[in-house]
Amino acid sequence: SSPANLVPRLRTHYSAMADAAEAHKSKTHREPAQLTQAECTEHAIGEKECGNAAFKAQDWNTAVGRYQEGLRYALYANGHHGEPLDEDTKQAAVALFSNCAAAHLKQGSPQFAVEVCTRALCLDMLNVKVYFRRAQAQLALGNHDHAIEDALRILDLEPENKEAEQLRLRATAEAKHSKDKDKAFCARMFG
Repeated sequence: SSPANLVPRLRTHYSAMADAAEAHKSKTHREPAQLTQAECTEHAIGEKECGNAAFKAQDWNTAVGRYQEGLRYALYANGHHGEPLDEDTKQAAVALFSNCAAAHLKQGSPQFAVEVCTRALCLDMLNVKVYFRRAQAQLALGNHDHAIEDALRILDLEPENKEAEQLRLRATAEAKHSKDKDKAFCARMFG
């Protein structure tokens, strides 16, 4: 596919996403206790589409709210009845957690992003996107070692991942800079 075709394809994708969000909003909604797991998952996916539309509009608060509402439905049976999540529900929940983390990062709330990424990784320990978002959040918090650890985990899963390597290098450089700054401060204080 050529770059010239990319813009029309993206417009079509975003238009379909907005249409799915509108269709979901127009439905009558019931509480998760009234639904089957499959219906809960379907509702969660609808909430994800609404969240994605809000994210695209840079309405981070609405996006987070929609993703959290989707998670309430996706995780209901597991949390209330101890039922294991089926694969479709697990995938929906991981996507909701991951998207929620992205919105938290945009809001400037990296601690929340770390928390939701960690919950997502409990469901899918091989999800590169979630590790990447958590590494970004760790870096924003100044937790350089944790950011490096997540970047290295990505590189274990995908050795050719250039973005993970760049993130690892950035975290390593920031860690060194931070240590040098601390040493200089101590030297001035006690030297």
